[in-house]
Amino acid sequence: MRDPRPLQHDGRDDAGSAEPLVIDPLRNGPRSSGNGGWVAGSLALRLGTPVTSVALRAPVPLGTPLQLRLQPDGSLTLGHAGTVVAEAAAATLELGIPPPPDLDAAEAAGVVARLRSERRGATWPYAHCFACGFARTDGLAIIPGPVGDDGLVATTWTPPAWVGGADGRVRVEATWAALDCPAGIAWSHRLPEGTPIVTVRMTASVERPLAVGERCRVIAWPIARDGRKLHAGSAIVDDSGTVRARSRQLWLIPRDA
Repeated sequence: MRDPRPLQHDGRDDAGSAEPLVIDPLRNGPRSSGNGGWVAGSLALRLGTPVTSVALRAPVPLGTPLQLRLQPDGSLTLGHAGTVVAEAAAATLELGIPPPPDLDAAEAAGVVARLRSERRGATWPYAHCFACGFARTDGLAIIPGPVGDDGLVATTWTPPAWVGGADGRVRVEATWAALDCPAGIAWSHRLPEGTPIVTVRMTASVERPLAVGERCRVIAWPIARDGRKLHAGSAIVDDSGTVRARSRQLWLIPRDA
């Protein structure tokens, strides 16, 4: 698969169209729509800004050509059947990172979290999620668990070869996907069991791309709650403690939950 170059507007007053984006059905969140992090990362890759904020406005269909349009203001929209389902724009990101647990603690937390998830069974709505699903062998399987009492969750992750590009670096979309679900999982431990939540905005930066096979820690933590709105952070930290990617996210409890 070709890595697309960042889009460039041609200077016209109307929005510039680009080659359609198709989300591989394997990159799902819920079974019938795209994983929020993968979708957001796909837009960030095409926009090409150091920090990108992506608003996810509706479930993104899988396996369907979606219209990308670069707007005169430099933002990028993703459309389906005449509706904007996501939009991306350059942003800034100020996000303090809590001290990550050591590798042993992060790995232990991830093992416990996976066992807890498996007990829910394959009918659990996120069992087949590309990023955090346990009931598949072709996903990222990033399932962090609590470390301590302050809301931090963590696990270890070693990116497999199939998420890398020709240069051996982990693809941008996979990095965003790795940042996505852990933030929701961090909030899930503070909500009643089974409360549904969805990603509605993700602002992230990949400061130094990961390499395939490079062991790291993925951490996430709740930041604040405002009614149905849940703010959270996540980060990927390497063995030396260097932050390689970070994100601030907004999750939402649906009205009918």
